[in-house]
This record gives sequence, structure tokens and C-alpha cells, in this order.
Amino acid sequence: MTLKARITAIDRFIKGLKEDNLYNDINAACVIAGWDSLAGALTPLKGSAPTNSGFLDADLDRGIGMKGNGSSKYLDSNRNNNADGQDDAHRAVWVSNPATSTASGPATYPVYVGTGAFNGSDNVGRLQSNSNNFFHRSRSLTQTFTPGAASVTGLLGTNRNSSSGYTLRISGVDNAVPVASQTPLSASLNVYKATGDNITYSNATIAFYSIGSATDLALLDARVSTLMADLRAIEEAGFDRDAIAYIRAVEAADGAYLETSVKIAVNNLVSGLKADGLWDAIGSSCLLSGPRTLAGALVPLRGDAPTAYGGWASGDYDRSTGMKGNGFSLYLDSNRAGNADAQDDRHWAIYSTLAMTDGDCAFGLASPGTFNNEQYRAGTQNFLWCSSPNGSGTNAAIFTNSGAAGFHGASRSDATGFTARSAGATGEATVASATPPEETYFVFARNLVGTGQNLASATRLAFYSIGSSIDLAKLDTHISDYVTAIGAAL
Repeated sequence: MTLKARITAIDRFIKGLKEDNLYNDINAACVIAGWDSLAGALTPLKGSAPTNSGFLDADLDRGIGMKGNGSSKYLDSNRNNNADGQDDAHRAVWVSNPATSTASGPATYPVYVGTGAFNGSDNVGRLQSNSNNFFHRSRSLTQTFTPGAASVTGLLGTNRNSSSGYTLRISGVDNAVPVASQTPLSASLNVYKATGDNITYSNATIAFYSIGSATDLALLDARVSTLMADLRAIEEAGFDRDAIAYIRAVEAADGAYLETSVKIAVNNLVSGLKADGLWDAIGSSCLLSGPRTLAGALVPLRGDAPTAYGGWASGDYDRSTGMKGNGFSLYLDSNRAGNADAQDDRHWAIYSTLAMTDGDCAFGLASPGTFNNEQYRAGTQNFLWCSSPNGSGTNAAIFTNSGAAGFHGASRSDATGFTARSAGATGEATVASATPPEETYFVFARNLVGTGQNLASATRLAFYSIGSSIDLAKLDTHISDYVTAIGAAL
């Protein structure tokens, strides 16, 4: 992100605020995203600089802002709660990754901007148990909103220009809250924290905050949204367009923005696959590590999205190491048919981050009685490939100890044999091809045609790919680099 580009984006933002008559309403604000250090992030756009309590450079992601820890870190805005009129005030934040209810402290109600006692608080957002309650110089809990602060990205703000009520802007919608105002407490407003008889912290990632007099939240939303889009475009300058499309789809599924380091890992993977002529050979694939949520992990890098079976839950997914099967009910239907690729021009690959036990089948499709098989099983029966259709199929036990964590895959480019790669080694098998079944491949299990999934695996996978023949060693290098980069990023 070049300094000139940043200056241009900020200049456009300030000019837009002035054109919309918003600039004078802002009395304390920081654009936190877009900078390489805390010194830049905490330089005020207007007003006094905030006082940092606990944040380090490592907490800042230049693409999406700064993440709280939900227990101790916060900013003192150095703007007094009563510096703006009782019925003439706004508070707003731009949320890149929402707060969760896992914050610690006397009360687990994450707060974005706040101060004061619980009764008489002045907060942009307080997540209370399973409800989302918002206060603005009021003591009433009479209205909640769905979705609330726990699931919102973008601008979240409150604005009061009347003693009889205030406006809450959430998810791009202004909501009228008919709650009378109270005399504001004299105390400094904090970001990521509220004080008083319920000290609460936020673990959200915030890219911008603003405190000041009453303003038009819809117009402010539009201007901040444009700034964040500009900063993201600068951050992603030079990214591959397919990488950006995948990143946007994952962020939509996650309901939050990806970290810059994760986006770079995705872009490096896609760009590398294309540079080595591998991209077009991938017909169906998922990066099962990297996205924030299980839903994001099931967004396809290429091809159709898989269908998850068996009751996958958030606890079955780890961003660094991938999705973990349970050995009996959890599996994915790739929705990629066995005959989607030519009989003698095909590949599949997986990347495991957990060693498999003998007999585990982490990927496959099998047609009983015909031995038209494509599957990977740990142990002595490593790779089975579409073999002769007369029932005399051959199990290609190419490797020993092939259940080790790492890359496993097979590629066929002719009718006489195929290449396999497992845990860094490549081998060849002379096994004639046969007409592949039309059923779909399963991941974490094999699709036994006419029977359903069996031989389910309890391994953990970070990637799978299905498509036409491919250079397995090169694919291994790119996927291994990606998994390593994600581990380092998170």
C-alpha cells in the first residue's frame, strides 16, 4: 500500500465528509485501517489522539484494522462523554470482524464504544447475553435488534438529535429507538471498552471510529464504506482477479473480512498455480483452511461447492489446520462426478494435517464388483485407480507408511498407468484404466456406489482438488506453501 495511494484515499474521504456537511460533526476520530504501524493507526483524523492501553503492532492488520482481545486492551479516545450536547451526539465504528460473546471480565458483553455505569451508559453497542442492546444516553433496554452487534460488519452507530429518541444504524439500516435521553456522565469515552459497574471489553476488529455531535449516519456510512473499499483496493493492487473473487465469496460466507496475510496467501496460491499451468486442471477444489468459519471453508476455490453431511459443527474446523472428520458420519460430497473428467486425463489430491490410521479412506469413489475405483486409503492399500472392468482390479500399494500427514494425490494421463504422490515422494503404478463411474467423489470417506459413504476417516484436511491430469509435485509445492503461510498468518 503506497503512501501516495493512502493520501489519495484519505483526501477523497475528507472531501466527501465536507461535501456532505459531516466533517464538523466529527470531534474525535481515527482511521485505524490502512497503516503499517500503531503510530499511523492512532494518528487522529480529528480531535485528540487516543491513549493506547495494551495494543501492539501485532494487533494491527493494515487491511482491516485493529483487533481487541476481549479482556484488557482498549483505547481511551480522550473525548469526554459530555463534551457533546445531551441531545446532540453520535458514536460510530466500522467493524471488520464482529465482537463475540467470549469476552472476559465482570460482564461478557462486548462493547465497541462506551463509558459509565451500566445504568446510565452511553454505548454504541453492548452485546448482552443472546440479545443485542444499544444505549445512547439512556437507561432503557426496551429494544433489541436482529442481526445485532455479534454478526454485523460495516458501520455500527448511534445518533441522538432529540430528547425523545435516537437512531441506531446497523446493517445499513437506520432504526428509530424511542428512548428518552439522560444526563451524560462526565467520563472519557473508550473504544473496545466500557467502564463502571460492568467493565466490558471487545474482541472485535475495528477499522474506524468517530465521536461527535449529531450527524447523518447514512451519509457517514456511505463515506466510510467508500474509504474502506478504497483501502482494500490499494491493499489488493496486483492481486489475481480469481483470487479476489474467491476472497470476496469467502468473506461473504464468513460475515467478516479476511486478514491481509491470509489474502496474500490465497493470492500467492492462485497466482502460483496459474504460473505453473496448473489452474485450468483444477475442476473442483476447496481450501479447507484459511477462512474464518466452516461456511467459508466450504466456498469452492474452483467448481461446485461441496455438500456437507453428518452434522459438521464449528468445532470440527480449525483455520490453521483444516476440517476434521470423526471416522463415521462426517464427510463431504464434492459434487464432482467421476466421469466429469476424461478416463485417461484426470487427477485428485488432498492435503492432510493429521496422520491417518491404516484403512482410513480420506477420499474416493468406488463401484463394487467392477473395481472401477479411485480412492486413497492409508496403510498397505494406498491408491486404487480405475482398473479393469472385469473384476480383477489392482490395488496400487505404492508407498509404505502413506498415512503420514501431507500431500497425497494421483494423476493419470494415459491408459496404461498413473502417477501417485504421498508425503513428498512420487511413485508410478502400471494399472490399466477403465470407464469411471458417474457418481460423485466423497471427501473424508469414499462413495461406495449403491451403498453410500463408507471407510470414513478421522483425519484433518486442509485442501482437496479434482480435475484433469496435473503435475503432482508442483501442486504439492503450492499447496504445502499455502498451508505453511496460513499457519504463519494465524
